Amino acid sequence: MNPSDLYHQHGVKEQVCTRAEYRSKTIVLHIKTKKSKFYCAHCKSKNVIRSGVVLRDFRTVPVGGKPVVLRMTVQRLECKDCGCVCQEHIHFAAQQTTFTRHLARYAVELCRMASIKSVAAHLKLSWNTVKEMVKGYLERTYSKPDISDLKVIGIDEFAVKKGHVNKTIVVNLETGQIVYVGDGKGADALDGF
Repeated sequence: MNPSDLYHQHGVKEQVCTRAEYRSKTIVLHIKTKKSKFYCAHCKSKNVIRSGVVLRDFRTVPVGGKPVVLRMTVQRLECKDCGCVCQEHIHFAAQQTTFTRHLARYAVELCRMASIKSVAAHLKLSWNTVKEMVKGYLERTYSKPDISDLKVIGIDEFAVKKGHVNKTIVVNLETGQIVYVGDGKGADALDGF
């Protein structure tokens, strides 16, 4: 497979495809990292020696309705500078996942228009895998906001249920981003902020 196609279709840029095969309605692309791209994942040094490999499979975006698997020969590296022994850094997938970032992004976009169950069926993945993709996206997007550049805030109180549950909200007035939501009303509700 062309390196440009590998990058644009699957987000793989430091690896080359050594061969492609078709197994039971699945496309399997065998990839390995270019020797010039090896570096220590701990100290980023290029002064490493290779010491063993392991095969890992990553699901990626389907092509023509067929599931695609990237079968990667993952290199184990020993750093001569810091002494660390670890696997090479895989840029196209998060640690300890079996799917690429491209597939996760695609699944999240599909979940905007369909249920997790139907997206899982379409991509031939488990419901839990698609749920983890969506959960990861939500955590990255809506986790604790960066308030280091916060200059102007707005504070408001509102009732969730008529007179029973009150909330206090803090908003960045420059961006409109919600910065904090506290339980109750008054100054005590802002203690966590």
